[in-house]
Amino acid sequence: MAEERDLATFAAALAEDVRDRALGDSAGAEFTENAFAEIISEHLAEIGMLDNPIVCFHQGRFGAGGVRLNGYAVPDDGERLDLIVALFEGGTDQRTVPTADIVRIGGQAARALQAALRGDHEQMERASDAYAMMHRISELLEGGVREARVFVLTDGLSAARGIEPQAVGNVSVTFEIYDLRRLMRTMATGQTREIIEIDLGLMGLQPIPCVAMPASDGEYESYLAIFPGEALYRMYEEFGPRILEYNVRAFLQATGKVNRGIRDTLRDEPHHFMAYNNGISVTVDEISTEAAADGLKITGFRGLQIVNGGQTTASIHRARKRERLDIPHIHVAAKITRLPPDSVEEMVPKISRFANTQNVIQEADFSANEPYHIAVERLSKTIWAPGERSRWFYERSRGQYRTAMNIEGTTPARMRAFRDRTPPSRRFSKTDLARALNSWSRLPHIVSGGAQKNFIAFMRSLREQRGASWEPDDAYFRDAVAQIILYAAAQRIVRQEGFPAYRANITCYLVAYLSHRTGGRLRLDEIWRSQGISTGLEALLRGWSRNVDRQIQESSAGRNVTEWCKKEGCWMGLRNLDLPVSDPLPPEWGSASAISGGTEPGPVSKDTHAAAATCMRLPAETWFAMHLWGRRTGSLAEWQTGIAHTLSSYASGGWTKSPTHKQATHGVRILEIAREKGFDPFSPTDVARMQTDDG
Repeated sequence: MAEERDLATFAAALAEDVRDRALGDSAGAEFTENAFAEIISEHLAEIGMLDNPIVCFHQGRFGAGGVRLNGYAVPDDGERLDLIVALFEGGTDQRTVPTADIVRIGGQAARALQAALRGDHEQMERASDAYAMMHRISELLEGGVREARVFVLTDGLSAARGIEPQAVGNVSVTFEIYDLRRLMRTMATGQTREIIEIDLGLMGLQPIPCVAMPASDGEYESYLAIFPGEALYRMYEEFGPRILEYNVRAFLQATGKVNRGIRDTLRDEPHHFMAYNNGISVTVDEISTEAAADGLKITGFRGLQIVNGGQTTASIHRARKRERLDIPHIHVAAKITRLPPDSVEEMVPKISRFANTQNVIQEADFSANEPYHIAVERLSKTIWAPGERSRWFYERSRGQYRTAMNIEGTTPARMRAFRDRTPPSRRFSKTDLARALNSWSRLPHIVSGGAQKNFIAFMRSLREQRGASWEPDDAYFRDAVAQIILYAAAQRIVRQEGFPAYRANITCYLVAYLSHRTGGRLRLDEIWRSQGISTGLEALLRGWSRNVDRQIQESSAGRNVTEWCKKEGCWMGLRNLDLPVSDPLPPEWGSASAISGGTEPGPVSKDTHAAAATCMRLPAETWFAMHLWGRRTGSLAEWQTGIAHTLSSYASGGWTKSPTHKQATHGVRILEIAREKGFDPFSPTDVARMQTDDG
C-alpha cells in the first residue's frame, strides 16, 4: 500500500512537471509528450544512461509498419546509437500499459533504423528537426555503428519483463523500458544515479576473495579485493557509464598518456598489469559476502559506483570487445567502501579527489555539492525579485523543488502560497544555469554540445577563472538570473517564429550574438529589475533570429547542421555578421555587469555600439598588422599602437574580453588613419605584407 501511495504521489508530481514544461516559456516543448520525453531524457543523462539526448518527434511509415521516435542520443565515442520513444497519457492514476503496446512502440523506434538505412528521410522536409535527426541516424549507420538501444518511456505501469533483442541489418538492437515504477525509483528521491544491483553468480562470475577492514564506529566499511579483468569487463558491458559516479564519461579515448599506457600494457604485458596499475576505488550502498573455508568472499553489490579507475575499467572493456585481446591474466586491485546514505554526497567527491594522483577524472568533482552551487542555492533563498513578492528557485539537485513544495504546502492554501512565491516558471537547474551563462559568454558551440557536456565545460571554466572555492555574491546572482530570463525570452521568440529545425541552436547562437554585438555590456540590471526584456529588445532579437538561422544553415555547406553547430567555426562565421540594430537602441543597451567584468556603466550611443561592432569583426592578425604598421611608419601615436596591440590580444582570445567604449572609438579612428595613409586594414595583401615585412 505504501508503494501504491508513493506511485500516486509521484505520478501526480510528474504530470504537473510535464504540464509546467509544456506550457512554460523556457521549455520549447510543442506538446506534452515531448515535454515528458524531455524531462525523462534529461534525467537519464544525469544518471549516465544517455549522452546529450536531443528530443525531436517524428512519426511516419516504413513499408507496412509505422516509424515513431521522440529523440536520440549519441555517446562521445560515436560507437552506439540510442533512440527514444515515449508513450504518455498524463493521468494521475496508475494505469497499466499493455505489454503489446510497449513492444509495438519499441518496434516502431527500431524500424526507424531500417528507414534511415534505406534513405526514406530524403523524402522529408529538409528544413526540419525530424529530417536532421533521421539524417544523423543515417550518417551513424553508414559510419559503422553496430549497436543501438531503444529507450521506451511511459508514465504508465508495465508488466513487460523486456523486449527481445533485434537485428536491423548489421545493427544489434536492445531495449530499455522505463515505466512509472522504475522512474519513481530513480527520480522521486532526487538521487543522481540509478541504483545498480550486481549478483556475481547470476552474471556467471565467481565470488571475489576480499579482506575486510577492522570494525570501526560504523561511519563506513572498507574491503580490499582483487577484481578479475573479466568481472570489470562484464560489469561495464552490462551497465556502461552508469557505474561511474557523477555522470562522468570515463573513457577519454586512447590518446592521453594514461590511456595509452593502459592500452599498451593490456596488449604487450598483461601479466604486469596489476603491478603497473594503481587500481580502482569503488563505493557501494550495500555489499554481500559469504564466509568460506579459504576466507571471506564478495558475492554481490548494491549501488556500486567506480569513483576512481574509470579509465582502467573502460580500457579493459575496449581491449576485450573492440581489440579482441585476451584478458584472463588481467587483475585489478580494488578498494571498496560501503557508505551510509547520508554521507555519500560528502565522501564520494573526496574519495575521488584523494584516491589517485594520476590523470584522474576531474569532472567527478563537478557536482551539485560544489561551493559554487551551494552558494547559488543559498542566494536563491534570500534574494527576492523586485516587488519582494516572489523568488527564483535554484534546484541544485533534481527533486528539490518538489520536496520544498511538499514540506511547505501542507494545505491547499499553503500550496498556492508556495507556488505564488516560487512559481514553477522561476525554477532553474544547474544545467539551465550553465546553458544561459555559457551562451552569454559567447560559447554557443559548447552549448550546442548538449546539457552535460556544456555543464562540465562551464564548471571547468569557472574553476580556471575563479578557483574551486570561489562563491558568487548577490550581484552575480542577479546578473545570472537576468541571463536566464534573456535566454528564456530568446527561446520563446524562436519558438513563436516557427522555425522547423535547429531551434535550440538558433537560441544559443542568438544570445551569443547579442552578447558579442553589445560587447557583453547589456544592462542585465534592467532585465533583473523588469524580470523580462523590453519590447525593443524583443523586436531586435526577433528580426535577428532569421539571419542567425540562415547563417547557420548556409555556413554548414552541406554538413550535418546539428553537428556543425558544435564547431567553433560556426560561431566564428556568425559573429562576423553585421546585422542591423534599431534606432533608438533598446533600453537594455549599455551598462557593464558583474559577470562580464565590465567597468563602464551608463547608456551607450548607437555610434559607440557600431564602433565596438566594427572592431570586433576584425581578426587578431589585422589588429596586430595595424600595431606593426603604426609603429614602423610612425603614422600612429604610441598610445594608438598600444590600443591596436590590445585589440589584437582581445581578438586572439575570441573576443571573450570586449573593448571598452573608448578603445572601440579609438580603434575606429585608427582604421580611418590607416586608410588615409594608404594602408588598407581590410586587404589581406596589406595585412600579410606587414606581417612578413621586417620593416
